[in-house]
Amino acid sequence: MIDVLAPTHFLRKVPGLILAAIVIAGLAGPIQAGRAQVAALSADDKANVERALAYLNNISTLRARFVQVSSNGAYAEGQVLVARPGRLRFDYDPPVPALLIANGISLLFYDRELKQASYLPLWETPLWFLIREEVKLSDDMRIESVIQERGTLRVALRDAGNPDIGEVTLVFEDRPLALRKWQVVDAQGVLTEVSLIDPRFGVEIDSAAFDHGDLDIENPGRRQQDR
Repeated sequence: MIDVLAPTHFLRKVPGLILAAIVIAGLAGPIQAGRAQVAALSADDKANVERALAYLNNISTLRARFVQVSSNGAYAEGQVLVARPGRLRFDYDPPVPALLIANGISLLFYDRELKQASYLPLWETPLWFLIREEVKLSDDMRIESVIQERGTLRVALRDAGNPDIGEVTLVFEDRPLALRKWQVVDAQGVLTEVSLIDPRFGVEIDSAAFDHGDLDIENPGRRQQDR
């Protein structure tokens, strides 16, 4: 997933950050009752998955600090803004130079140090499935497990067509349901966890936060598929 979406200079400077930013990309397409992806789940499991999807679709805006840690020792903090549909911003604190902005049309990867930007059409990236109007699970996304215990709900997902690329787990605080973190285990076995700190939902967010016309860009990057 990283090789497809992330510019090379981001991977060199902040490996794993782009993956952690887009891990909820698996939320695409409808759950089909009786398909292999959900056949092993109990009725309670399926109800919990539907409850999680309904919760995600109720999110209109989100503002939060985030803390990102990886089992390889990488650490980062920053702020995330979401305004559905179509807009998202991951702003990493120094010394990490990364900035990601989805403005409803394109996804920008910006390196503040190199003043270099790369773009992708938003609908050609997994991020689109998180911030489009309806969040859904795809037919080719396998639900690995649904675990409800100790006031938390954990939903683990894997790409059924590419099961070796890794696993994503969404972690919710339960009763009331609230997204608190997500975890990614990549193909190399590296675990990256992104925790939301003091998340605020339904808050007013200035639309200017998703503009990038005033960024100092010296080397506009090409789309990854054109490289």
